[in-house]
Amino acid sequence: MDKNFFGKLFPWNFNFWARSQGVIGIDIGSSSIKIVQLKKENEQAVLETYGELAVGPYAKRLVGQVTQLSEEAMISALKDLLKESGANAKSAIIATPIRDGFVTILELPLVQGSQMDEVVKFEARKYIPVPLSDVEMDWVVLNSSSKSREVEEAGENGGDNENEILEKDNQRKNYKKTVSVLLAVVSKEIIQKYKNIVTGAGLKIKSFEIEIFSVWRSSRFRQITPVMTIDLGASSTKMSVVDNGVLMASHAVGRGAQELTDAISKSLGVGFQRAEEMKREIGLSPRPEYGELVGVLESVLNFIFSEAKQFMLAYRRKYNSSVGQVVMVGGGASLKGIVDVAVKELGVEVVTADPFSKTEYPPFLQEILKEIGPSFSVAIGLALKSL
Repeated sequence: MDKNFFGKLFPWNFNFWARSQGVIGIDIGSSSIKIVQLKKENEQAVLETYGELAVGPYAKRLVGQVTQLSEEAMISALKDLLKESGANAKSAIIATPIRDGFVTILELPLVQGSQMDEVVKFEARKYIPVPLSDVEMDWVVLNSSSKSREVEEAGENGGDNENEILEKDNQRKNYKKTVSVLLAVVSKEIIQKYKNIVTGAGLKIKSFEIEIFSVWRSSRFRQITPVMTIDLGASSTKMSVVDNGVLMASHAVGRGAQELTDAISKSLGVGFQRAEEMKREIGLSPRPEYGELVGVLESVLNFIFSEAKQFMLAYRRKYNSSVGQVVMVGGGASLKGIVDVAVKELGVEVVTADPFSKTEYPPFLQEILKEIGPSFSVAIGLALKSL
């Protein structure tokens, strides 16, 4: 295997605690595989090793290109990554892409016991275009509310005549309790595919998780207003809003970081590899000699941030609450100058995720881990799940 496939994320081969048997978070993306191995020590998450491997070369494509590998090729790539990174844990948690499932919030009547499961399944059929037997489904009640409270508050204003009182009494008798239910669905076929890949690489599956939840686990911090993440991946951009620790909405856009590279290649007449280098090294530079390059990048980003703004507005209309901060994650979040563009387009505070800050690691790694952190948000979130 050509060592150049591993890129700058392997400036050295290391595994600081060779005897440890922690857990590995595995993020299989459309252009690369990322892993993070953590262990728990003195109630802290300790980074043991990490790594990223471009999958393009396994299909005779370039590093950074979106690639669909066969299961056999993906197993080979994962084995190479585990070996190169020095990962030695035997169990793993793997993320499933949001595109291969969906997450939504349902407003349902409150019923007791096992009846709630039947209500959720009945409602889920409206959203799932395949038989329920073909998917894995999980749900959790977020909160409950009572319409009778609105009637009671109306009666507190006083001045009601006898007919109004009787009408409100009837409303109290007929009120319905409702609950908000967070529903997550993933195709069984996709789960089996990832299970084959992970077990084929010699690991045991500990659990699965939709990537959007992993991102929030590694990026979360205390915030009094709703927070939105923008995960700028290679082939798509995923957005989600969390309020008080609860996922409230999600949205995906079929444009990602590779489109930035493709736009540079087409507009400036350079090859894909050179365009990728220009994107990484120059980015959204304020220097006038790079004005043409910046214009190309901004034309793609403006569409993505326009979608994000519409998503934010839709959330505000639905919940009467505004997003107060945006957290950028994913490989595209490392683009130089992207935070300034995001602030300009979205009009709120924007920060770049620093998921490695949730872990303990040797001080000499701080600079590189902060630089590559956004692209490892999913993998770190997965590994943290088991600690």
